[in-house]
Amino acid sequence: MRSLRALAAFSLVTLLAVTTPIHSVSAESVKDVEDEINELEKEKSDLESEKEEAKKKKDDSEEKLESNKKEQNNVESEISSIDEELSQTQSNIADKEGEIEATNQEIANLTNEIEELSNRIDELEEDIVDLEERIEQRDALIKDRLRSIQQNGGEIQYLEVIFGAQNFSEFVSRSTAVNRIMDSDRSIMEEQANDKAQLEDDKGELEASKVTVEENKVAVEENKAALEDQHDELLALQDQLDEQISDKETLLADLEIEYDEMEEVKLSAEEEQQLIDAQAAAKQAALESAQSKKDDMEQKEAEEKARAEAEAERKAEEERQAEEERQAEEARRAAAESEQEAEQQEEESEEQEQESQPAEEESESEDTSSEEETEQQEEESDVDVQVASGASGEVKSEDAAPSNRSGFIRPTSGPTTSPFDPNRVHPIHGDVRPHNGMDFGQAGEADKVIRAAADGVVAYTGSMSGYGNTVMVTHNINGQEYTTLYAHLDSFTVSNGETVSQGDQIAVMGNTGGSTGVHLHFEIHPGGYKNPVDPAGYLN
Repeated sequence: MRSLRALAAFSLVTLLAVTTPIHSVSAESVKDVEDEINELEKEKSDLESEKEEAKKKKDDSEEKLESNKKEQNNVESEISSIDEELSQTQSNIADKEGEIEATNQEIANLTNEIEELSNRIDELEEDIVDLEERIEQRDALIKDRLRSIQQNGGEIQYLEVIFGAQNFSEFVSRSTAVNRIMDSDRSIMEEQANDKAQLEDDKGELEASKVTVEENKVAVEENKAALEDQHDELLALQDQLDEQISDKETLLADLEIEYDEMEEVKLSAEEEQQLIDAQAAAKQAALESAQSKKDDMEQKEAEEKARAEAEAERKAEEERQAEEERQAEEARRAAAESEQEAEQQEEESEEQEQESQPAEEESESEDTSSEEETEQQEEESDVDVQVASGASGEVKSEDAAPSNRSGFIRPTSGPTTSPFDPNRVHPIHGDVRPHNGMDFGQAGEADKVIRAAADGVVAYTGSMSGYGNTVMVTHNINGQEYTTLYAHLDSFTVSNGETVSQGDQIAVMGNTGGSTGVHLHFEIHPGGYKNPVDPAGYLN
C-alpha cells in the first residue's frame, strides 16, 4: 500500500508540474500584445483610408489651384489688353488735347485777326464817313459850279474873260487864271470819281472782311466743339477703361486671395498626408515592436515551459530513484526480518531474554523504517511545494514590476504662460481662435530643453502652418492611443519613426511659426491627432 501511495504521490507531482500553467501572466500579456497588434493593424488600415482622403483633398486643391491660375492668367491678359487700349486712349487724349490747344491758338489768332479787322473796319468806316463827307461837299461844290456854268454860258464866259484883257500881260494873267479854274474843276471831278471808287472798294472790303471773319470764326468754333466732343468721349472711354481695370484688378486680387487660401488648403493636405505617412510609419514601427515583443514573450514562455518540464522530469527521476531505493531498503529490511525469524526458530532453546531481543530490534527497526518513510513523504511534500513555487513564482518576479511611465510628464521645466482655451483671442490676428494646448515659457536656459511627455514613437517632424517647427509623438498607454504635439521649436533632435522614452530630449524651445516670443506650445490628442483636450488634466 505504501508503494502505491508513493507512486500516486509521485505521479501527482509530475502531473502538476507538467499541467500547471507556465507564466499565466505572460500568457495574458501575449494576448494583450495580440490585441494591441490587431488594434494597430486596424488603425493602420484607417490611416490608409485617411491617406486616400488626404490625397483626394490635395488633388482637388491642385486642380482648383490650376483652374485659379488659368483664370488669373486670363484676367492678367485682359488687364494687359485694357492697359494697351487705355494707353492708346491716353495717347489719343493727348493728341486731342494738342489739337484742341492748336485750335485754341488758332481761335486766339483769329480773335486777334478779328480784332485787327474790327479795327480796320472801324478805320474803313471812319474813312467812308470822311469820303462821304468830302463827296457830299464836292457834290455841293460841283452842283454850284455846274449851276454857275449853266447860268453864265460855260466856256464862252471863259473866252470873254480872256479876250476882255486890255494888254498882253493881263491876257496871260487871265489865261492862267482860267486854266487854274478849269484844272481845279477837273481835279475836283477826278477826286470825286476816285473817292467814290474808293468808297465802293472800302465798302466791298469791309463786307468781305466781315464775311471772312465770321466764316473763319464759325469754322474754328465748330472744329473746337468737335474736338471737345472727341476729347469728352476719350475721357469717358478712359474712365470706362479705368473702371474695367479696377474691376479686373479687384477680381485678380480676389483670385490671388483665393489662390493663397487654396494653397494653404493644399499645404494643409500635404502636411496631413505627411503626418499620416509619419503616423503610418510609426504604426508600422509600433506593430513591428509589438510583434517582436510577442515573439520574445512566446519564445521566453516556451523556454520557461521547457525548463519547467525539464525540472519536472528531473524531479520525477529523483522521485523514481528515491522510490526504488526505498523499495530496495524495504526488501533488505524484509530479508533481514526473514533471517531473524529463522534464527529465532533455530534458537528456540535459548533464553526468553534472547527471544525478546530480536522482537525489540524488529520494533525499533519498524520505528526507524516508519520514521524514514515519514521523512521521505515530507521530502516529497517539499518537492511538491518547490515545483509549484517554481511554476508560478518566477512569473510574479518577472511581470510584477509595474511601469512608472503610465502617465504624461511636463515636457519642459518652464512655467505655464497660457492655458488651454477654446475662446482665446489670438495675440497676432486679434480674432477668437481656439487655443488647443498649453504654452510654457522660459525662465532659465534649462527650460528650453523639450522632453517626450511619455514613451512613444515619433510620428512627425517638420514645419507646419502656424506651428513652425513641430514634433508629434504617438503613444499607447493602457491600451489608449494618444498623440502629443510640440510646436514653435527652434530645432528638434529626433526623426520620423524613432522610438523615444519618457523624459528623452526631443527638441529645443523656439519662436518659429505664428509666435510672439520664445515658448513651447504643447497639445495632447486622445485617440490620435485632431482631437485636442486640456493637457492640464493629463500631466503628472
